[in-house]
Amino acid sequence: MTYSAIATVLHRPEQSPAALEAAISFARKHDAHLHVLCLGIDQTEAGYYYAGAQAYAVQQNFEHAQQLAQEVEASALARLEVEDIKWDIRSMTVMPGGLAGVFSNTMRFFDLMFLRAPYAAKHSDLDRQIFETSLFSAGAPVMIVPDAAKTDCSFERIMVAWDDGQQALASVRAARPLIVQADMAEIVIIDPAPHGPDRSDPGGRVATYLARSGASADIAIMARSLPTVSAQLLQTATDRQMDLIVMGAYGHSPLREAILGGATRDMLRTTTVPVLMAH
Repeated sequence: MTYSAIATVLHRPEQSPAALEAAISFARKHDAHLHVLCLGIDQTEAGYYYAGAQAYAVQQNFEHAQQLAQEVEASALARLEVEDIKWDIRSMTVMPGGLAGVFSNTMRFFDLMFLRAPYAAKHSDLDRQIFETSLFSAGAPVMIVPDAAKTDCSFERIMVAWDDGQQALASVRAARPLIVQADMAEIVIIDPAPHGPDRSDPGGRVATYLARSGASADIAIMARSLPTVSAQLLQTATDRQMDLIVMGAYGHSPLREAILGGATRDMLRTTTVPVLMAH
């Protein structure tokens, strides 16, 4: 498996360039085609305006969103024109509820999407919508790039957060080409299940799966010592100077995590290291 087509989504001219810069670097390293989608979101709320103003407000909001998409496209175009990678760019104006249709129709044809951290401080609800729509509507693996992260995509040290779940396996499959090329890979398991299929050899099956592709991965089994799993994973990644964390997204439903919290949201709110996720 190789990465032949990747994508990123921009929706504000002033947003951090980290995800775009990482996507450019990744496209160069893997000779992949980069698609940049520039969004303008029409924020019209049906029924919100007084009688007679609805048509005017709809037109005004649509034109504002269209102008925003064009500004985002112009900014991205100025950055991409100096690059020698393969790329294309598209601007689009959509309603907030229209993202699922757009992504399921177009963004599912990419191997990997590069996005900003959706739950980081000062990031908007639109970042969350883009992230979740990428996972569920497009079914695409996502590379989350924190604003302060390195963007050269030299993933020499990779940590796999393993819980033997389907989401974790989907992420390992998506990251396999990177893990094979890495100088060091480590499968980290926190509080392994005492009654699961891997109870006698936690992480053994995924390590064998990777070995058959030519990757060598160590296994580290840990007892939870910090308040949350995500905090311990991030602390471990920081201590061991990992360049990338690979983990499953939403082992529980997004609604449950929104109410009760969960490893996906906690990680995406606090990570300083790029994270590759799939569902």
